[in-house]
Amino acid sequence: MANPFDGLDPDSVLRQLQQQAEDLETKAAQLRTELSNASATATSPDGAVTVTLAPTGALQNITFAAQAAKVTPDKLGPLVMRTVQAAQREVSNRVTASLSQQFGDPETMDFVNRFMPQPEATPTRREPAPDEDGGSVLRKRRGGGPQQTGPDDGGSLLR
Repeated sequence: MANPFDGLDPDSVLRQLQQQAEDLETKAAQLRTELSNASATATSPDGAVTVTLAPTGALQNITFAAQAAKVTPDKLGPLVMRTVQAAQREVSNRVTASLSQQFGDPETMDFVNRFMPQPEATPTRREPAPDEDGGSVLRKRRGGGPQQTGPDDGGSLLR
């Protein structure tokens, strides 16, 4: 059996390995910088809500402008969530772009994309039927006041 190292210059191999290590170190430093700068800020279309997310997707900041006072409470939560989702998509795009520059091969990017948040479909809003409570934790009695429910009748949060 032939020796696979026959004819190789050890100094040349060492120089190549050192150059590869230096290149990897440079790429890692660049990737670290790009990822640390990959936070994203999104503002709702009406300007009422602004959120900032870290590159990990963690919420860093949320602010409400004066317009938020005009938004009803039942619409404020969904507005915040849509704004957060827009920022998540932006963070995902920035992180993916940074990784793509460093590890652009399709197999690696397919692996990375499996962990990135995908755009969520906008849910269609369904109006509650006349006999439904519209999402309230309390159920109404026929006498008018709220009635606590137990585990056998829907598992209310009230016990």
